[in-house]
Amino acid sequence: MSTPGDGTGRVPEEQGRAVQEPRTADARSGDWEVREPRAGDAEPFARLHARVWRETYRGIMSDEVVDALEPEQFRPVWEQVVAAYAAGRVPDDGRGFVVGLVGDEPAGFCMHGPSRDEDPPVPHQVWSLNVAPEHQGSGLAQELLLRSLGERAAYLWVAQGNHRAVRFYERQGFVLDGAENLDGHDGVVELRMVRRA
Repeated sequence: MSTPGDGTGRVPEEQGRAVQEPRTADARSGDWEVREPRAGDAEPFARLHARVWRETYRGIMSDEVVDALEPEQFRPVWEQVVAAYAAGRVPDDGRGFVVGLVGDEPAGFCMHGPSRDEDPPVPHQVWSLNVAPEHQGSGLAQELLLRSLGERAAYLWVAQGNHRAVRFYERQGFVLDGAENLDGHDGVVELRMVRRA
């Protein structure tokens, strides 16, 4: 899980190489397009981010918190990401952002990079992987993860109670390692999942 706008949250590795095209390339698979962020993406992906969180975390986070989720909370992150890609200023530390579109509509995204934790099980972390509910099960999430990580080792945090996400990550080679983040956002307990190379 990622905390809206603060840049330090968790979802809410350096072994192996990510399977990525050059920074200027787009990849088309099935009915979707997977590419790096570009000008014009901040607003539609901020809206998608808020919508996915509202739909995914209802019943996991309090209704009051879920009902208050708005694109404005996510817009600063997306504006920074889009600006960094537009200016060629994405830090060369292994981080990356890929977005998925179906037609011209945002459908999902993946953000990953160096661990944000003090004692990570592997050096690389999936910060956020979100797909619109109507595109879950389509293969888009797998494509976003593959384009982001390839086969490299990585870990992530998933909200306790998000059983669908746990099953998805297990199919991608991640396993629960027993670590919990009891400082979860808005009362959410996060469970760590790790994929070794």
